[in-house]
Amino acid sequence: MPCLINVFNDIINDFSKELYKNSYVLSRKFELKGKTALLVSAYKDTGLAEISLSIYGDNPDNVGKLPKWKGMNQRVSKIFVQDREQIFISFKQAETYERKIYFMIMQDIVDSIDGIENKQMLSRLKEVLTKWSAFFQFEKEYVLSENAQQGLYGELHILEKMIEIKGEDAVKGWTGCNAENHDFYFGADALEVKSSSAKGTERIKISNEYQLDDKGIAGRLYLMYLKMKKSVVYGEVLPDIVSRIMDKLSVSCKVKFQEKLLKVGYLYQLPELYVLHFKIHEECCYIVEDGFPRITTQNINKGIAEVAYSLSLEACDRFLITVEAFYQGVLT
Repeated sequence: MPCLINVFNDIINDFSKELYKNSYVLSRKFELKGKTALLVSAYKDTGLAEISLSIYGDNPDNVGKLPKWKGMNQRVSKIFVQDREQIFISFKQAETYERKIYFMIMQDIVDSIDGIENKQMLSRLKEVLTKWSAFFQFEKEYVLSENAQQGLYGELHILEKMIEIKGEDAVKGWTGCNAENHDFYFGADALEVKSSSAKGTERIKISNEYQLDDKGIAGRLYLMYLKMKKSVVYGEVLPDIVSRIMDKLSVSCKVKFQEKLLKVGYLYQLPELYVLHFKIHEECCYIVEDGFPRITTQNINKGIAEVAYSLSLEACDRFLITVEAFYQGVLT
């Protein structure tokens, strides 16, 4: 399996050789295990890359409609390879597009189709592109904000514990990546996770009227509060906990977990991007039920289009339960 970025860099160096000094574009050809032809190309004037894959049956109609996103120019073309004309689907890096991200996606595509028969390549290609389209459907920054990283770490902390208790099926219960009303669903119960690294009064931000609404939940709604320390040196980084979770999962479940990470904007292939450290100092769990201070769909006036508020946890003490009681509760 070729490392695409290394091949590309080698091609760029070839432009300085006497033999290729007048060339506009140079390519190298590889054949994957499933007989799909792979072309890695570099353009001299722009320094851009292009990855091309041969299409089974040499019929451009086989391509159909594939997911697209900005930063990638997709085309189907005829290319002469070893005196034979073949149909290729090509993905060219757009100008000003981050090269590291481009090659990360392309390497994922090539790794995924290697070993797949060429006639099945397009089906697998569509699966991989669909996975990545979930990452690019929103205008995300390539690196999550500090608050987003903190929130993700908190959810993964809970997920790791649930995997130890319930096994890898707990991954199915993590729904915060899907913009659901609550971060986790365990059978009839639901869990909302909030974290804070701020000093002073314990307050959490509630983003909408649904987060603390237990309507429609057959079981109980829990609120888990994680008091964290955020640092550039103290604690562990996101790649640490992601790696531990992946080690606990089967191959198929690992793929589902990776897809969920992409949905929240976390690039698991580039761990070097995440240098912020976290350490959890305190965990508090609450049962959200009648009398709990909250704004819900039942007590909000009509005409109010958007709700966001701060909740003082000092007012919630009578709803406190032990963390151990929470984990026992979601297991029954």
